[in-house]
Amino acid sequence: MTKEETIAHWRRGSRASLKLAELAHQEGEYALALFHCHLAVEKSLKAMYILQKADNPPPTHDLLALASRLDFLWNDEQEASLASLTEYAVTARYDDIEWAVEEATKKNSAFWIGKVQEILPLLSI
Repeated sequence: MTKEETIAHWRRGSRASLKLAELAHQEGEYALALFHCHLAVEKSLKAMYILQKADNPPPTHDLLALASRLDFLWNDEQEASLASLTEYAVTARYDDIEWAVEEATKKNSAFWIGKVQEILPLLSI
């Protein structure tokens, strides 16, 4: 696979994950929506990493760690969003009951889908 094909693959995956987040939200599957919000940003960051570094991205789900390796100046709010979204990589996947009551809500799901829709254009998605 060429570099361009690999980047296109990650970007398609990012768009698909955002779409899945939106569909899960519509179906009331808020934990799944939050998980896919994280995944959409992760895939987008990895596409940008490949574009900028011409190398494979590090095998991490930590969005802030990925973002900090890019040639991009993130503001404090964006960094806080990336850090918060990172929590969903694990907590949404394993569906902790207490977490689900607090975080996997319709309001929170809608909020994070909106945040992801703000972040992805910054990464040329």
